Amino acid sequence: MKYLCYIAVLLLATTTLCAQEVKLKKEVVFVSDAPTFSFAKKAMGNELHVYKLNTKEELVKMVVDNNNTESKVDDGKKIVFDKQKITIASKNFRSREYEFLISLLLEEKVIDLKGDINLDNLKRFKEKYDDNNVNQTMR
Repeated sequence: MKYLCYIAVLLLATTTLCAQEVKLKKEVVFVSDAPTFSFAKKAMGNELHVYKLNTKEELVKMVVDNNNTESKVDDGKKIVFDKQKITIASKNFRSREYEFLISLLLEEKVIDLKGDINLDNLKRFKEKYDDNNVNQTMR
């Protein structure tokens, strides 16, 4: 029983150490309280453009996708990588904040803290989360 408690504490400690806190303040993305990226909200807050820190080199654009309907049931978010010509559309992200999505991209190692994009991890991320992936099982 004692070992089970040690394992539980160890797992809890490792999961909290890996998680990076992302905050958006005054057009700067802070990761673990360090300024990491710049951002701009556009289209009345429905688009978030993330740039390398203090530049206008766009890394990723996140867009609320309402599918041109009034119903929120079919809404989702798109994560657009223009340079790589890759778009990820997911209804699973509909209720998620931009901070969560940036944290997820960092956690999945799609973007590193310097603003470099790993294309292999981006393709894996697209396969994992994209709703338009034809390889997913139809329900």
